[in-house]
Amino acid sequence: MMEAIRSFFAHSPIAVLFVCVAIGFALGRVKIAGIPLGGIPGTLFAAIVVGQVGVEVDDNIKTMAFALFIYSLGYVSGPSFFQSLGRSTLNLVYLSLVSSLLIFLTIWGLAQIFGLDKGTAAGLLAGGITESAAVGTASEALGSMALPPDQITAMQANIGVAYAITYLFGFTLVVFFVSLIAPRLMRIDLKTEAARYTAALGIGGDDDLEPGQESALRGVVARAYQVTRSEAEITVGSFEKSFDGFVTVQRIIRRGRTIEPGKDRALAVGDRVALLGRLDEVLEAGPYLGSETSDMRGLDLVGETRTVVLTNKDFIGETIMAVRARLDPEQRRGVHVVKITRAGQNLVPRPKMRLEAGDTVSLYGMPSALDGAVPLIGYGVDQGIAVDYVYLGLGIIVGILIGMITVPVAGSPIALHTGGGCLLSGLLFGWLRARHPRFGGLPAATALHLRDFGLAIFIACVGLGTGPQALTLLKQQGVLLPVLAFIAVIVPIVLSLLYARYVLKMNPAIICGALAGCFTCTAGLNAAVQAAENETPVLGYTVPYAISNVTLTLLGPILVLTV
Repeated sequence: MMEAIRSFFAHSPIAVLFVCVAIGFALGRVKIAGIPLGGIPGTLFAAIVVGQVGVEVDDNIKTMAFALFIYSLGYVSGPSFFQSLGRSTLNLVYLSLVSSLLIFLTIWGLAQIFGLDKGTAAGLLAGGITESAAVGTASEALGSMALPPDQITAMQANIGVAYAITYLFGFTLVVFFVSLIAPRLMRIDLKTEAARYTAALGIGGDDDLEPGQESALRGVVARAYQVTRSEAEITVGSFEKSFDGFVTVQRIIRRGRTIEPGKDRALAVGDRVALLGRLDEVLEAGPYLGSETSDMRGLDLVGETRTVVLTNKDFIGETIMAVRARLDPEQRRGVHVVKITRAGQNLVPRPKMRLEAGDTVSLYGMPSALDGAVPLIGYGVDQGIAVDYVYLGLGIIVGILIGMITVPVAGSPIALHTGGGCLLSGLLFGWLRARHPRFGGLPAATALHLRDFGLAIFIACVGLGTGPQALTLLKQQGVLLPVLAFIAVIVPIVLSLLYARYVLKMNPAIICGALAGCFTCTAGLNAAVQAAENETPVLGYTVPYAISNVTLTLLGPILVLTV
């Protein structure tokens, strides 16, 4: 049986990759203490086991998969990474950089104390801190060093094994720390603190919808009314001004004819009008004109929801109320903010909620009104599925060229290699796409698929190459590695907490989300949000996550060069 499996894999090395991915993502659904293992660590475990039979995979496949992964990672992070470097987020930027420095110093110190080789130290970074991209950047850095080939191969294998062993421990510790341990260390009740912060900023919301779901009771509605008031002349402009523009007249039907609802247009008894606005405000405004009617002839409106990424620097850091006041009433007429998404989390918009760079804003209104409003906020997200493969290919080529540039440091040539080059290229091309959305189409779902698929194939290649050396490292340091993972997380995360709390004086609920971002742990953010029972931790997550995805990825080669 074993010989048949070995023969099959020998004749089709590509098949073994998909076998590892399939088994790995099935393992990833297994929950330990209520927390899923995850598809990527599962793939690595599966590949290490399968690799015991001895399977060789072309290195070009591994390089291509890693290039797709790291470029997509940079592309997705690019807009929020560059936009986050502003005054309104300085504390979060400081925390991100200090946290990355503490992580590096902790792992470097552990390597010196326990005599870890370069590969094991890099694997501890990738696994304990759950930064999978460091596996690739560290492996490339090792491959370019002037060391015996067998020594390089052994250390590259150690990266994969150390990553596999330490990932679950580091991942679990971050999840429990940001949701349970950190609030206790700060002597606060996370739920109470988050509710207080929410009340102060007016950003509350109790939405808990699954993907694809939406509230059946829509917040913004159109209703039809028949004008019955005759004691005073009512113009469209005066009516809308009475309700501060939150309710607008979108269509007027007079004796069977459609009348343009200009602001100077006077409404007459018998007119049927279509009002658009938030439900409570429409229900208040409608009786001001007359009675609601079911006669919808000629009043059918076509509403539209558009998604916009906030890039207008004048609005970043401002409250929704302040942004609304700065816009000309005609520019915002009939346009309503219905949802804001930040770091994958939905936020219910409130007047005092502050906007951040990279926020995804969902606007609802008539198509003509949205045409004018969207460019004022940022760039509209293309809802299509077309991919600009010219732009994608060019971006990866530029990344490869950047990675080939060598700079002599202390007499030794230093390069970013494919990983570092494609990461920087992805950041740049993602940012350019955000600034000029007319070219370079790469839908968010497609970019995330390329990122996850590329990483899964790359990790499978790493595990298959690691397999034969796995038992050796496990015998040498198997028991020690989980302990080192615990130390590698707890030391920098506690020091980062103290820095944020007592030096930067950040809000405790924001700190919990920020720490999850510093350790690139989305599961940690979800745990903090559940513990807080609102979205406050999300406000601290976005900036550290964008920055740490870059800094921690680049720490892989730095560790290899300095350990």
